[in-house]
Amino acid sequence: MSRGKVTAPARRVLYAALGTWFGLTVVGQKLYRDQRRQTVWDRLYLLIPDWRFFAPNPGIHDHHLLLRDRLTDDSLTEFREVSRVRERTLLQALWHPHRRAEKTIFDSVAELLRYVGQHGEGRRGPDPSLQLSVPYLTLLAYVTAREHHPDAVRTQFLIAISGGYETEDEPTMVFLSEWHALDTPAAGERR
Repeated sequence: MSRGKVTAPARRVLYAALGTWFGLTVVGQKLYRDQRRQTVWDRLYLLIPDWRFFAPNPGIHDHHLLLRDRLTDDSLTEFREVSRVRERTLLQALWHPHRRAEKTIFDSVAELLRYVGQHGEGRRGPDPSLQLSVPYLTLLAYVTAREHHPDAVRTQFLIAISGGYETEDEPTMVFLSEWHALDTPAAGERR
């Protein structure tokens, strides 16, 4: 036997080990897990991969962050999207520093919608703590830092969801913020 060659029995043992490992990986994938219960599989995940790529809940909608301005004459601008995700390039697989900003906005939108879902609207309207929540303030800071109409005095943001590539699904508005004052020359003139 020459050096570096694997014998047929050793190759069979290797294939059997890798095949068993693959089989245990497939069998060990639980789609719905109860986080409160531990099983034997949970201890084996050190050796057997747990491939829940979009765990625990996969995203089925695209989120869109839009804004509009109230001008000095009380007219409103059209909503315009400010959180559009651009097509990726091959280089961005290695280096994409702007991805952090996109991810922050995406996570803030998801967290704000979760907050609204948990606290909802009471008899007297929306929960007043909503505007003091971290995701709301993060989105408000992002929106107010965007470029606005020269005559803008206030701004408002909207969160909509869509089916992404599912073009037959119409976008749906899921959250509309209050109006917020802008620190712009036009806003200063109005005061």
